[in-house]
Amino acid sequence: MTLRKVAMLGLAAGMAVVPVTAAIAAKVVVVRSIGPSAKTYPPGKALSDSTSIKLEGGDIVTLIGPSSSKTLRGPGTFTAATPNAQMAMASGRRGRFGALRTGEVAKNPSLWDLDATQNGKMCIADASKLNLWRPNAETAAKISISGGGKSQTAEFGAGENKLAWPAKLPVKDGSEYQVTWVESGERNKMNFVTVSSPPTDLPGAAQLLIEKGCEYQLDLLVDSAAKAR
Repeated sequence: MTLRKVAMLGLAAGMAVVPVTAAIAAKVVVVRSIGPSAKTYPPGKALSDSTSIKLEGGDIVTLIGPSSSKTLRGPGTFTAATPNAQMAMASGRRGRFGALRTGEVAKNPSLWDLDATQNGKMCIADASKLNLWRPNAETAAKISISGGGKSQTAEFGAGENKLAWPAKLPVKDGSEYQVTWVESGERNKMNFVTVSSPPTDLPGAAQLLIEKGCEYQLDLLVDSAAKAR
Protein backbone atom coordinates (compact mmCIF):
# COMPACT_ATOMS: atom_id res chain seq x y z
CA MET A 1 0.00 0.00 0.00
CA THR A 2 1.88 3.05 -1.19
CA LEU A 3 0.47 6.58 -1.06
CA ARG A 4 1.42 10.02 -2.32
CA LYS A 5 -0.39 11.75 0.49
CA VAL A 6 -2.64 11.03 3.46
CA ALA A 7 -6.09 12.58 3.78
CA MET A 8 -6.26 13.59 7.43
CA LEU A 9 -10.02 14.08 7.74
CA GLY A 10 -10.47 11.95 10.87
CA LEU A 11 -13.75 10.76 12.39
CA ALA A 12 -16.40 13.27 13.40
CA ALA A 13 -16.57 13.73 17.15
CA GLY A 14 -19.48 12.19 18.99
CA MET A 15 -20.53 9.72 16.30
CA ALA A 16 -21.58 6.23 17.24
CA VAL A 17 -19.16 3.42 16.46
CA VAL A 18 -20.39 -0.06 15.56
CA PRO A 19 -18.28 -2.88 17.09
CA VAL A 20 -16.18 -4.88 14.65
CA THR A 21 -17.96 -8.04 15.77
CA ALA A 22 -21.22 -6.75 14.27
CA ALA A 23 -20.42 -7.92 10.76
CA ILE A 24 -17.03 -9.48 10.17
CA ALA A 25 -17.99 -10.64 6.68
CA ALA A 26 -19.47 -7.33 5.56
CA LYS A 27 -18.94 -6.40 1.92
CA VAL A 28 -19.21 -2.64 2.48
CA VAL A 29 -18.45 -0.63 5.63
CA VAL A 30 -19.13 3.03 6.47
CA VAL A 31 -15.84 4.68 7.42
CA ARG A 32 -16.77 8.37 7.60
CA SER A 33 -20.11 10.09 8.01
CA ILE A 34 -21.17 13.69 8.62
CA GLY A 35 -24.48 15.48 8.22
CA PRO A 36 -28.14 14.85 9.12
CA SER A 37 -27.92 11.11 8.36
CA ALA A 38 -24.76 10.42 10.38
CA LYS A 39 -26.70 8.56 13.06
CA THR A 40 -28.22 6.28 10.43
CA TYR A 41 -24.85 5.54 8.84
CA PRO A 42 -22.25 5.68 11.66
CA PRO A 43 -18.60 4.68 11.11
CA GLY A 44 -18.29 0.91 11.35
CA LYS A 45 -21.81 0.17 10.08
CA ALA A 46 -21.82 -2.87 7.78
CA LEU A 47 -23.94 -2.91 4.63
CA SER A 48 -24.56 -5.34 1.81
CA ASP A 49 -23.47 -4.03 -1.58
CA SER A 50 -27.12 -3.90 -2.67
CA THR A 51 -28.19 -1.62 0.19
CA SER A 52 -29.96 1.57 -0.88
CA ILE A 53 -28.60 4.63 0.91
CA LYS A 54 -30.80 7.70 1.22
CA LEU A 55 -28.96 10.92 2.02
CA GLU A 56 -30.16 14.42 2.80
CA GLY A 57 -28.57 17.70 1.82
CA GLY A 58 -25.31 18.20 3.71
CA ASP A 59 -24.69 14.47 4.14
CA ILE A 60 -21.25 13.10 3.22
CA VAL A 61 -20.72 9.36 3.65
CA THR A 62 -17.57 7.42 2.73
CA LEU A 63 -17.78 3.68 2.15
CA ILE A 64 -15.08 1.04 1.75
CA GLY A 65 -15.61 -2.23 -0.07
CA PRO A 66 -13.52 -5.28 -1.02
CA SER A 67 -11.16 -3.40 -3.33
CA SER A 68 -11.90 0.33 -3.25
CA SER A 69 -13.76 3.16 -1.51
CA LYS A 70 -16.16 5.89 -2.57
CA THR A 71 -17.71 9.02 -1.11
CA LEU A 72 -21.42 9.86 -1.44
CA ARG A 73 -22.79 13.38 -1.12
CA GLY A 74 -26.47 14.10 -0.52
CA PRO A 75 -29.15 14.70 -1.32
CA GLY A 76 -29.91 11.55 -3.26
CA THR A 77 -30.36 7.80 -3.17
CA PHE A 78 -27.34 5.61 -3.83
CA THR A 79 -26.27 1.96 -3.95
CA ALA A 80 -23.71 0.87 -1.37
CA ALA A 81 -21.60 -1.14 -3.84
CA THR A 82 -18.11 0.33 -4.36
CA PRO A 83 -16.29 0.37 -7.71
CA ASN A 84 -14.32 -2.68 -8.78
CA ALA A 85 -10.63 -1.82 -8.55
CA GLN A 86 -9.81 -4.49 -11.15
CA MET A 87 -10.71 -1.97 -13.86
CA ALA A 88 -8.10 0.46 -12.55
CA MET A 89 -5.45 -2.22 -12.22
CA ALA A 90 -6.13 -3.42 -15.76
CA SER A 91 -5.25 0.03 -17.03
CA GLY A 92 -1.76 -0.26 -15.54
CA ARG A 93 -2.24 1.18 -12.05
CA ARG A 94 -1.06 -1.07 -9.23
CA GLY A 95 -3.51 -2.22 -6.56
CA ARG A 96 -2.47 -0.53 -3.31
CA PHE A 97 -4.00 -2.87 -0.73
CA GLY A 98 -1.41 -5.56 -1.45
CA ALA A 99 1.17 -3.85 0.74
CA LEU A 100 -1.07 -4.30 3.76
CA ARG A 101 -0.38 -8.00 3.35
CA THR A 102 3.19 -7.94 2.05
CA GLY A 103 4.62 -4.99 4.00
CA GLU A 104 6.00 -3.45 0.81
CA VAL A 105 7.06 0.18 1.23
CA ALA A 106 8.10 2.61 -1.49
CA LYS A 107 7.66 6.34 -0.90
CA ASN A 108 5.06 6.06 1.85
CA PRO A 109 4.29 3.67 4.71
CA SER A 110 2.28 0.49 4.65
CA LEU A 111 -0.75 0.40 6.91
CA TRP A 112 1.16 -1.27 9.75
CA ASP A 113 4.33 0.85 9.68
CA LEU A 114 4.56 3.45 12.44
CA ASP A 115 4.68 7.03 11.13
CA ALA A 116 7.03 8.74 13.57
CA THR A 117 5.51 12.15 12.77
CA GLN A 118 2.00 11.27 13.98
CA ASN A 119 0.19 11.38 17.33
CA GLY A 120 -2.56 9.26 18.87
CA LYS A 121 -3.48 5.59 18.86
CA MET A 122 -1.50 3.31 16.58
CA CYS A 123 -2.58 -0.26 15.85
CA ILE A 124 0.36 -2.68 15.85
CA ALA A 125 -0.08 -5.89 13.87
CA ASP A 126 3.28 -7.60 14.46
CA ALA A 127 5.50 -6.18 17.19
CA SER A 128 8.50 -8.19 16.00
CA LYS A 129 8.35 -6.50 12.59
CA LEU A 130 7.41 -2.98 13.64
CA ASN A 131 9.09 -0.27 11.58
CA LEU A 132 9.35 3.49 12.08
CA TRP A 133 8.76 5.59 8.98
CA ARG A 134 9.23 9.27 8.17
CA PRO A 135 7.85 11.21 5.17
CA ASN A 136 10.95 13.32 4.52
CA ALA A 137 14.17 11.37 4.01
CA GLU A 138 16.35 14.04 2.41
CA THR A 139 18.69 14.45 5.37
CA ALA A 140 19.80 12.34 8.32
CA ALA A 141 17.68 12.71 11.47
CA LYS A 142 18.20 11.57 15.04
CA ILE A 143 15.26 10.68 17.26
CA SER A 144 14.86 9.83 20.93
CA ILE A 145 12.14 7.37 21.90
CA SER A 146 10.99 7.30 25.53
CA GLY A 147 8.28 5.55 27.50
CA GLY A 148 7.73 3.16 30.38
CA GLY A 149 10.79 4.46 32.17
CA LYS A 150 13.07 3.57 29.25
CA SER A 151 14.57 5.53 26.39
CA GLN A 152 16.48 4.77 23.22
CA THR A 153 18.00 6.83 20.45
CA ALA A 154 17.86 5.92 16.77
CA GLU A 155 18.90 7.59 13.56
CA PHE A 156 17.53 7.76 10.04
CA GLY A 157 20.36 8.00 7.54
CA ALA A 158 20.18 10.46 4.65
CA GLY A 159 17.83 8.98 2.06
CA GLU A 160 16.48 6.46 4.58
CA ASN A 161 12.80 6.69 5.50
CA LYS A 162 12.40 3.47 7.48
CA LEU A 163 14.12 1.80 10.43
CA ALA A 164 13.28 -1.02 12.81
CA TRP A 165 11.67 -0.27 16.16
CA PRO A 166 14.32 -0.58 18.94
CA ALA A 167 14.24 -4.09 20.38
CA LYS A 168 14.93 -2.78 23.91
CA LEU A 169 11.60 -0.92 24.04
CA PRO A 170 8.62 -3.23 24.76
CA VAL A 171 5.75 -3.12 22.31
CA LYS A 172 2.60 -4.08 24.18
CA ASP A 173 -1.04 -3.12 24.30
CA GLY A 174 -1.58 0.22 26.03
CA SER A 175 2.08 1.25 26.04
CA GLU A 176 2.75 4.93 25.39
CA TYR A 177 5.85 6.36 23.75
CA GLN A 178 7.10 9.80 22.85
CA VAL A 179 9.26 10.35 19.79
CA THR A 180 11.41 13.47 20.01
CA TRP A 181 13.19 14.78 16.93
CA VAL A 182 16.53 15.88 18.35
CA GLU A 183 17.33 18.65 15.86
CA SER A 184 13.94 20.38 15.92
CA GLY A 185 12.71 19.39 19.37
CA GLU A 186 9.36 18.34 17.90
CA ARG A 187 7.55 15.68 19.93
CA ASN A 188 4.99 13.09 18.92
CA LYS A 189 3.08 10.92 21.41
CA MET A 190 1.71 7.51 20.49
CA ASN A 191 -0.42 4.92 22.27
CA PHE A 192 -0.02 1.36 21.03
CA VAL A 193 -2.96 -0.94 20.42
CA THR A 194 -1.77 -4.46 19.66
CA VAL A 195 -3.81 -6.48 17.19
CA SER A 196 -3.64 -10.25 16.81
CA SER A 197 -4.50 -11.75 13.42
CA PRO A 198 -5.47 -8.47 11.69
CA PRO A 199 -7.97 -8.81 8.82
CA THR A 200 -6.49 -8.94 5.32
CA ASP A 201 -9.59 -7.54 3.63
CA LEU A 202 -10.41 -3.84 3.33
CA PRO A 203 -13.81 -3.83 5.11
CA GLY A 204 -12.50 -5.98 7.97
CA ALA A 205 -9.42 -3.81 8.42
CA ALA A 206 -11.57 -0.67 8.41
CA GLN A 207 -13.90 -2.04 11.08
CA LEU A 208 -10.94 -3.02 13.24
CA LEU A 209 -9.31 0.41 13.00
CA ILE A 210 -12.58 2.15 13.79
CA GLU A 211 -13.19 -0.03 16.84
CA LYS A 212 -9.66 0.48 18.15
CA GLY A 213 -9.64 4.22 17.47
CA CYS A 214 -6.60 4.16 15.16
CA GLU A 215 -7.77 7.12 13.08
CA TYR A 216 -4.53 7.92 11.27
CA GLN A 217 -4.29 4.38 9.90
CA LEU A 218 -7.96 4.44 8.96
CA ASP A 219 -7.36 7.59 6.91
CA LEU A 220 -4.37 5.89 5.30
CA LEU A 221 -6.46 2.85 4.42
CA VAL A 222 -9.34 4.87 2.96
CA ASP A 223 -7.05 7.14 0.96
CA SER A 224 -5.25 4.14 -0.47
CA ALA A 225 -8.52 2.44 -1.40
CA ALA A 226 -9.72 5.62 -3.12
CA LYS A 227 -6.55 5.69 -5.25
CA ALA A 228 -7.02 2.03 -6.21
CA ARG A 229 -9.95 2.91 -8.46
